[in-house]
Amino acid sequence: MAHSIASNTAIDHHLEVLRDALNVQVPYTGGIHPVKPEDLVIYYDVQGEKYASRIDMADATEEDLVALASACDQATFGVDQKDVLDESYRKAGKMDLTKFASRLDIVASGLIDTISPDILQGQGADGEKTLRAELYKLNVYGPGSFFKDTPRGETMIGSLVVVFPTAHTGGALTLEHGGTTWTFDSVAELAATEGPGLAYKSGYRVTLTYNLFLVDNIARTPSNRIIPAPEKTLEDSLPALLGDPLFLPKGGLLAYGLTHQYPIPPPPEVKYRFVGAFRQREVPPTRLGPILRMLKGGDARVRTVSERVGLTTHVKILYNTDDDDEAGTHVLADDVLNTAEINEGYDMDLTQEIARIGMVLENRNDVGKNAVAVGWVTKITDTNRVRSEYLAYGNEASIGHIYGNAALFVEVPAAGEGIRA
Repeated sequence: MAHSIASNTAIDHHLEVLRDALNVQVPYTGGIHPVKPEDLVIYYDVQGEKYASRIDMADATEEDLVALASACDQATFGVDQKDVLDESYRKAGKMDLTKFASRLDIVASGLIDTISPDILQGQGADGEKTLRAELYKLNVYGPGSFFKDTPRGETMIGSLVVVFPTAHTGGALTLEHGGTTWTFDSVAELAATEGPGLAYKSGYRVTLTYNLFLVDNIARTPSNRIIPAPEKTLEDSLPALLGDPLFLPKGGLLAYGLTHQYPIPPPPEVKYRFVGAFRQREVPPTRLGPILRMLKGGDARVRTVSERVGLTTHVKILYNTDDDDEAGTHVLADDVLNTAEINEGYDMDLTQEIARIGMVLENRNDVGKNAVAVGWVTKITDTNRVRSEYLAYGNEASIGHIYGNAALFVEVPAAGEGIRA
């Protein structure tokens, strides 16, 4: 993304510190959590049996685990509203909520309180937000099993996978995000905790998966959380950057590419209203506000820290009228644009029409023009890309496309104003 912010050693240093603060923390948390013995008991249904079976995960034998695995269905995944079985993608046993009951209470045991600081990234510091966990399913992995998943929901902020302490080897959990891969090996974690006396061999791994949601906290009890080092670095570096009068001296936007995927809505319906004899296109209120409150990981960290120091944040869609990122006009829109009624090359100019709806950002081709200055901390990503169609005319009519990418923007006041006074 091009921008015209003048190169300055001090400014470059502050921006680099901000970037480093966002890159240093991994997008997950994990470890060993102590529970009571009775928390490791599971009751489950067996087809054809009148009474439920019982298994104690703290002392499960190979026979017990085989019985549990046999009671499971084969794991499927959803494609086009259908459940599909494909063992090249998933090979594991699953049990739905209606077929088992767990004694584990992840709230009473303190597990939710333990993971919340790393998951919320400061969003619950004022007591306004909290995590709600919903038990989703039980999985059993035997020899040769594996499972691939991309959990995603409109209001989900993450997933919690609880691994029971059954004897097994292999089955490390691999997490991929932003081109980087992390591996969490529950066997190694347990071995380090229990010592060399615990024998691990090929067996079965049993897990409970919970969907995590960010919700309003009715109790509104302020948190006494300790701010993690990366978040503290971000909180210290942001005022230092804004304290430099050479950085966005007339104000503008501080921009961050989103690293997580969110449910971006499709283009809205186009509506018009008459002002006298003239018909004007209505600009509906943004539908991206809810996304701002469901940000995850480093995205959430940017929002919470920015708002904590007194800055306003927005999720907006950035459009470029040229395929070349360094060329064309960069236009910022409050919502996904509906360009269906634009007739490019016939009676309308695509760039002018989009610029009329949105906000033109200052880039190398716009220096000196009436445009908003922007300083990019992290590069724009296509993780949240949207497509808008328009009618293009050349030798004949055809359907053209313009792409936009959602990003996080922070309003920066002019030097000497607001928090920069």
